[in-house]
Amino acid sequence: MRFGYMHFTRDLHAVGDVARLAEERGFDLIGVADSPALTFDPYMALTLAAGATRRARIGTAVTNPQTRHPLIIANLAASLESLAPGRSFLGLGTGWSGVRHAGSREARLDTLGSVVRQVRGLLAGEAVDVGGTTVTMPIGGRPVPILLAASGPKALRLAGAVADIALFNLGTVPEVLIDGLGWIGEGASAAGRTPDAVEPWLFIPAAISKDRAAAIEEVKTATVSSGAYVLQGDLAAKRVPPELEASLRELFREYQFSEHLARGQSSNCRLAERLGLTDYLLERFSIAGTPEDCCRTIERLRAVGITNICLNLGTVHDLPGTLDLFGREVLPAFADKS
Repeated sequence: MRFGYMHFTRDLHAVGDVARLAEERGFDLIGVADSPALTFDPYMALTLAAGATRRARIGTAVTNPQTRHPLIIANLAASLESLAPGRSFLGLGTGWSGVRHAGSREARLDTLGSVVRQVRGLLAGEAVDVGGTTVTMPIGGRPVPILLAASGPKALRLAGAVADIALFNLGTVPEVLIDGLGWIGEGASAAGRTPDAVEPWLFIPAAISKDRAAAIEEVKTATVSSGAYVLQGDLAAKRVPPELEASLRELFREYQFSEHLARGQSSNCRLAERLGLTDYLLERFSIAGTPEDCCRTIERLRAVGITNICLNLGTVHDLPGTLDLFGREVLPAFADKS
């Protein structure tokens, strides 16, 4: 199995040291969040990560076409590839906290698909039409793997059709994970691609500690965040228990983006408690607890075909300590398994 983590950049000065530690502990992928109101600029962070690492793949997890023009996205991808040749990727999604803070809404899936094609063209040195304007980027020159973040059937089929990497957040329910991998495969087949053309990575909130209760507390906000955006849309396809649907719809309405991935007991955590959703979200959307707890959860994921896991560590208090403990006591247990 391979492991990565999402870096929610609250401290630019620490990025290089943290990325270096992650690589040393066996992490293969480092994604940096793009949420301008809550995190420092992802490309400054990725520049620091590029200089501190030699092996790990690095890229946005994720940026979006609502707050960044396709030419800017392509230029950023080309710049990172120049710094980390052969190990960069461009992570794209429809946007969530990053676009809401800018007063916008998530991109449509057809827009996202168009941007993928535009960016690929610009990176190849082609002239591309963007909103009626012909755009070129002569500094392009080499392809960059494109990662699409997706959580529903339509988005995952799009990822299967156009992406190199699919970052999907569906939780730990075996039947849903099997469905999700199937949706990626369906999209690939419909586009005339083989299913193995797309690399699937499960994205999931995580926390680890020798004290199980402490880890559970750290991961709560991230599980509420996952519930608030992953479970929107087709609740039946995502196998949500019918008795929770009304509570989830209230969570969708009342979620506070100002406290997205806030550490500690946020108002979003209290909202989930009031709605009776905390236990369900923790069970569905986390790898958390002691090293033994985390190994058991990952083993269940491996059993249903998950081979790549990107940990959402946006709410942990001690990111280096978390990466160190995962690297020393969890990752080695799966190093020789497939």
